Amino acid sequence: MNRKKSFFPVVFVLVMLLCVLFIAWYLPTVSSLRFKLQDANISLETSQGRERKQQHEYDETVEALAAAQEELARVQPLADQASAEKKAMKEERKQLRQEKKELEEKLGSESEGQEQ
Repeated sequence: MNRKKSFFPVVFVLVMLLCVLFIAWYLPTVSSLRFKLQDANISLETSQGRERKQQHEYDETVEALAAAQEELARVQPLADQASAEKKAMKEERKQLRQEKKELEEKLGSESEGQEQ
């Protein structure tokens, strides 16, 4: 019977040692996991806030783009007309320069004819 009594304390000590080792492992592990979970929640909230901000900016940009497209549709015919007028004026300037050159040549040949 003495052996049975000595066996029980040894088993009890081993079980208690295992419990202490388990608790020594469990508490830091749970603490670390809780910290990681809180960090992930904060990151998620930050990302969701950033997403809401980006969506708001996107909506504003879409509205501004629509307004700009309407303005472009309104102004484009005027720009095309101005471009056509510019082209016509350049052509007219080219013709006037040619006429001027011809007149200068004609004037130059007349003045040479008078000198002789």
